[in-house]
Amino acid sequence: MERKQYLTIILTLIITVALILVAFGFNLFNPDVEQNKTEIDVTSNPLLWKIEGENPSYLYGSIHLRDEVVLTLPDIVMNAIDAADVIYTEIKLDQETQNEANRLSELPYGQTLDDVLPQEIAEKLYSYLNTKGITQEALEYSGFKKYEIWAIATSLSLLDDEIKNYPNPFLDQYIWNLAVSKEKEVRGLETLYEQINVFDTLPQDEQIHLLNETLNYLDECNSNITNPTEIMQNAYLNGDLATIHDLLLSDFDENDPLDVELQSRLITNRNYNMTERICSLIENNSDKQFFFTIGAGHFYGEQGILKLLENKGYNVTRVPFNECASCDCDKDETKIKDRCYIPYEK
Repeated sequence: MERKQYLTIILTLIITVALILVAFGFNLFNPDVEQNKTEIDVTSNPLLWKIEGENPSYLYGSIHLRDEVVLTLPDIVMNAIDAADVIYTEIKLDQETQNEANRLSELPYGQTLDDVLPQEIAEKLYSYLNTKGITQEALEYSGFKKYEIWAIATSLSLLDDEIKNYPNPFLDQYIWNLAVSKEKEVRGLETLYEQINVFDTLPQDEQIHLLNETLNYLDECNSNITNPTEIMQNAYLNGDLATIHDLLLSDFDENDPLDVELQSRLITNRNYNMTERICSLIENNSDKQFFFTIGAGHFYGEQGILKLLENKGYNVTRVPFNECASCDCDKDETKIKDRCYIPYEK
């Protein structure tokens, strides 16, 4: 069975990989390449939960994409950000962290992808990038070839979104930026090193295998004129966790050791760790409200963060986003299909 690694990566992608794309993305992209932007509705059912209590906190499921329809926030999300004292993203998203992420994602000094990839896979990679208008000259100029195999493999799944929507921030970065502009305290729930180690500690042969399977599937998508990013984005905008989960794990093979290990590293282990940290923050800071921005793939199921919090005695409820045909939106908001949104401003 062909593994759809892109689905794992899009929704549970470690943030640092997206930052790598920021670092070299502009130099890669040919502005003359025509991109067909598909019109997609804004978020109709945001993945926002309240952790009930005398001083409630919020959980917001994100998707690590840059499309303006994702960045157009429902008013209930902005209201929750405004109510919070401290805003958490998965990791800190300040410039220092981005620079360090970029550095830690590079191959050992002097090595390039041409040194560590089998020739057949290297040629397949460069051929795929060429279909996106990215030439060998651009690869050499941008420093693309200096990055670790895992960084390239994971970044490929976000390439279409990056090309189409650069230089918009991805959703998590946008929320971080909003929090900074509102003079909120901003922090990371995980460390940069924890996220990078999810992939960086994989043996090189497994990283090569991951890259090869990712390229195989993306090539299949090209042949079928399908866009995996848009498939997942549509599911996210509809706010259906069950559908997102099904897409996320649809092709994980429980008999494949690498599949099992990646699922554990990317999702399960992190769910438990993040839940423990959320509980500790709430219990030790009763005077503060928190807003946690976490990839939406971490919320569903018996080992998802929502259930793990409930198991610890917390009452977690979905925040409704109701239509209101006769309501007036605030002056900085706009009404779309009888709901109020805060438009993304570049």
